[in-house]
Order: sequence, then structure tokens, then C-alpha cells
Amino acid sequence: MPQTTLPPQAEQQPTEDVVLGVNTHKDVHVAAVITGLGMFLAHHEFPATAALLKMT
Repeated sequence: MPQTTLPPQAEQQPTEDVVLGVNTHKDVHVAAVITGLGMFLAHHEFPATAALLKMT
């Protein structure tokens, strides 16, 4: 009986909790993401203006 070969699948990484924090200021908001163990992953600044809302 012939066997069918399935295409290789990417190994799934174990899921990990992350925390998103946002620091709001008058002119800019800063968002940062860390792991549940406190390791820094990323950050980004966003202008705190009404023009940002019109980008959608």
C-alpha cells in the first residue's frame, strides 16, 4: 500500500506570556513589550495627536 508524504511543518515555538505597557505623555505615548520573566522584547513611540486617529 503506498504511503502519502505530508509536507514538512514548521516547528511550533512554545507560547510565552508577554506584557504590554504604555506610558502616556502630552506629546508622545511609548509602548513596550516584555516577557513574563521581564526580558525586553520591543518598544515603539506613537505621537499623541488627533492626526494619529485619522490613519485608520
